[in-house]
Amino acid sequence: MSCLVSKGKLLNCRDQKGGIKSIYFANGTADDFGFVISAHQLTSLGTLDEVFKYEVKATTNTLTETGTSSEDNGTFFVAQALAITLPKLGADLQAQAQLICAGRPSVFVEDYNGNIVLVGAYNGTMSNMTKVTGGASGDLSGFTLAVNAEEKDNSPFLDSAMKTALKLLVSDVVVS
Repeated sequence: MSCLVSKGKLLNCRDQKGGIKSIYFANGTADDFGFVISAHQLTSLGTLDEVFKYEVKATTNTLTETGTSSEDNGTFFVAQALAITLPKLGADLQAQAQLICAGRPSVFVEDYNGNIVLVGAYNGTMSNMTKVTGGASGDLSGFTLAVNAEEKDNSPFLDSAMKTALKLLVSDVVVS
C-alpha cells in the first residue's frame, strides 16, 4: 500500500520565522504553463514568462492549508487559504485586486524562511476582495483579499533553481 507512513521527525532548532514576505501572481495554472511537479516540488516553470510581485508586511498575511479526508468516499483534498492585506486605497490597486478576483491565477507565496510554494497549482484560485476604510487613525485604509484553492496535494515547494527562475520573471510594472 503506497499511503503508509514511511518517516519520523525529530524536534528541530528554533530557527524559523513566521510570515509572508512576497506574493507572486501568475495568469494561469500548471495546465496552461506545463509546470512539472514531482515529490511535492515544482521542478520546472514550463512556459511561464511573467509574474506580478506584491510585497507584503503585515501579520494579517497568512497561508493555511487544510487536508480533508473522507472514509466514506475514499477521497482527500487540500483547501488552501491565503489572506492578503494591501494597504493604501487607490484606483490602480483596486483595478488589479478586481482582476485577481475575476481571474483564476496561480499564486506563489514566499515566506521569511526562504521557502516559496505554489497555491492553486492545477485548479487556480478563487478570490474575494474587501475595500476597507477604518474608523480610527491607525485602521486599515486598503484592500483585503481572501484567496482560496482546492487541490489534490499541499502546495509544492519550489526547488532552488525554480526560485531563481521565478524571480527573473517578475514584471517591472507595479501599482502605487
